[in-house]
Amino acid sequence: MGKTMRRLGWMVLLAAVALGTAGCDGGGGAESGGIGSTGEGGGFVWKPVGENTGKLVVILPPQYTSRPVAAVYITSAGGDFLDGSAYTGVANGGRRHYRFAKKGREYGADVRVVAEITDAPTVHWVIPNGAGRVEY
Repeated sequence: MGKTMRRLGWMVLLAAVALGTAGCDGGGGAESGGIGSTGEGGGFVWKPVGENTGKLVVILPPQYTSRPVAAVYITSAGGDFLDGSAYTGVANGGRRHYRFAKKGREYGADVRVVAEITDAPTVHWVIPNGAGRVEY
């Protein structure tokens, strides 16, 4: 796929996520910034530099593998959209993998990974430092 088509694909994804979340609070309270409750642990990984691409990889815990996930993206602590991901399949113990366009450190500190689960409430995980590996 050409560079222009990849950029167009990202723009369409980002627009879809932005439109899909406009005016929605995801069921979270003031503490969560409208991005749902804290997601379950036992396999969540924020890997700031992936082996294949050198960019951020987020791995969801195995209990989310059988659930339909509409989107995984990064927000600020206040819930502002920062970046969307590309789903790249299930691996490493039956867990969903999502890849991002930047290295983890480029998202800064105190960000959230948000997963919109189609048949359940939206959930998130707090990332205190984007440059460091985080596991829950």
